[in-house]
Amino acid sequence: MFLDLTTKELAEEFLSDRSYEPLPFLKLFLIYNRGAAFGIFGELPDWIRLPLLITTPLIAFVITYVYTKRSGDGSVAFSMGLIAGGALGNLYDRFFLGKVRDFIHLHVGDLYWPAFNIADASITTALLLLLYRHFRG
Repeated sequence: MFLDLTTKELAEEFLSDRSYEPLPFLKLFLIYNRGAAFGIFGELPDWIRLPLLITTPLIAFVITYVYTKRSGDGSVAFSMGLIAGGALGNLYDRFFLGKVRDFIHLHVGDLYWPAFNIADASITTALLLLLYRHFRG
């Protein structure tokens, strides 16, 4: 969560009025996402959107805590920590800003993957680790 919030602060400081392309497939510029992943629910009225997007990460945090306690496995605990940290990082933005700060844009030519942040990358990495662990046997 610390890394996520720190990079979001840096993005606001350095990317609010400009963009950088440090690699041919990576562009950094700040956008605000009022919705969930890929902007879903972004057009809902605030009285529906905000409670939905604030309670979902809290539920995810409780589930990851319970699952970690029951598993007793270090790799599961690590993955659940990534999920919980990512959920809390984006929850902070939603609670205090009403939107999430995204600034990482991967692309091939003019084809862009939706913008994301370190919290989103942590959650995705954790899910991939859990899938790998599951299918590895």
